[in-house]
Amino acid sequence: MDNNTMMILIILAVLVIAFFALRGRGHAGEKPAPAEAPAAPVPAMPAPAAPRAPQPIQVEAGIPPEVVAVIAAAVCAMGGGKYQLRAVRLADRSAWASAGALDVTRPF
Repeated sequence: MDNNTMMILIILAVLVIAFFALRGRGHAGEKPAPAEAPAAPVPAMPAPAAPRAPQPIQVEAGIPPEVVAVIAAAVCAMGGGKYQLRAVRLADRSAWASAGALDVTRPF
């Protein structure tokens, strides 16, 4: 790098540091904000409801338990534990829908 490029980089670095250093300070002529009165006390939060007992998952015949476990884990992970899997069943597809799904998911 030549001297001009180095000088420009140093000036830019100093400007960036000065910007962040002065960013948090108020203006010289500003009066400090008056102290606010304390806010009213926040009412206590009600106790969370007891979690419901998990219901058994309804699984259609022919679906392996490993697939059900993976689907349940995906639902739990995506919902943050908020959702529960209720049933797993095979999709009813027409011949055209099945052909479209096979065409889209076929390897290259």
